[in-house]
Amino acid sequence: MRRWLLVALSSLGLVLAVGCSVNPVTGKSQLDLMGEAGEIQMGQNYYPGAIQGSLGPIDERNVQATVERVGQAVATVGHRPGLPYQFTAVNDPEVNAFALPGGKICITRGLLSRLESEDGLAAVLGHETGHVTARHAVSAYNRQIMATAILVGGAVYMESQDVKNRGLITLGAVIGTQVVLASYSRQQERQSDELGLEYAVKAGYSPRGMVETQKTLLALQKGQPGAVERLFASHPMSAERLDTAEKRIAKLPPDVQARPLRREPYRVAMAEVIQERPAWDLASEGQRLLGQDKDRDAEGKLAQAVRMVPKAGVIRTLHAVSLASIKQKGAAVDEARQGARLSGDVFVSRLVAGELLLEPDPAAALDNLENAEKLLPGQPQVSLLRGDALEKLGRKREAAAAYKEAVDRDPNGEVGAEAARRMRRLG
Repeated sequence: MRRWLLVALSSLGLVLAVGCSVNPVTGKSQLDLMGEAGEIQMGQNYYPGAIQGSLGPIDERNVQATVERVGQAVATVGHRPGLPYQFTAVNDPEVNAFALPGGKICITRGLLSRLESEDGLAAVLGHETGHVTARHAVSAYNRQIMATAILVGGAVYMESQDVKNRGLITLGAVIGTQVVLASYSRQQERQSDELGLEYAVKAGYSPRGMVETQKTLLALQKGQPGAVERLFASHPMSAERLDTAEKRIAKLPPDVQARPLRREPYRVAMAEVIQERPAWDLASEGQRLLGQDKDRDAEGKLAQAVRMVPKAGVIRTLHAVSLASIKQKGAAVDEARQGARLSGDVFVSRLVAGELLLEPDPAAALDNLENAEKLLPGQPQVSLLRGDALEKLGRKREAAAAYKEAVDRDPNGEVGAEAARRMRRLG
């Protein structure tokens, strides 16, 4: 056991030797394995994937302009105003908002459609900005690196000594590490609430926007728990947080407490998002049913959603997937075409169209897949499907190059293995 600890502590010592920095919110020195430049770079690297993984940006200028304006207002008065902040409204119908390192922040259609004022929006975006300014993602990264160093060091020693039950011991350590990480997240949520309220008030918004928003979320948790499942998994919400917010607001100057909520400007800017919420709620339900392999039920929900908002390309794409799942290939192809045409710059719509159009129209499939590659470069599935389309068009040398690209992108996965098999078939 002493030797195990020595190995683990040596691994940890190498990590700790990297450096520390001063947290801009607390003013205290903390472990820093990334640095601000690395933090910004990480956010820039992952932001396109985060947006596309959330079904792409909302194609409504007023919505994006409002989110960006309010977001920049709270970020400018925060502890790190010099970061390259970006705020994007995304199509995901679930209620959620999230921040990546370096100031890259998203809020979903599902949450935007349930907020009631610009002040509520400021509270949400201020909260997410608080995660950025306090470097919560960086802290989690640091903890993960330290935990990994300890676990790797211990695992290497146990492997060398053939320790009995070493797999269970390592698993137990991993579980213990995750418990520690979860406890930190609750503390970080409280800190982000405090910072979000501070930033919103400094930016001129009513502090009551935070209370209003938290009441809305708690009510959703009781009435529609599925709608806030992901939000509450990453942002634990509780009555205690609401009570704390109300106590903080009670200590603010009377004139600040009396600020009116900016309801009408918000309703005007979000009119289309609010109006279309019932359809997107159905789409969200259909998406969940697809994940549960209840394909016919999913198709019914998504068909209803399409009838309500026929110009919503992402919903038509999801409907195309459900139609393909119940073997209605002709209807699925037609719906996939419409989804890609109406969605524009949404990766999932281009990918689905690319896959479903392979048999009837490989040229159109290739066009969609090349668009998908531009929207989210580096995906092995796109390379594999491009190879398939090129092969069907008789462009075998280009097909082989696309398959090789898929292998390079996924050397140890199923997509890479399938691409390698097709390369061998082409000789």
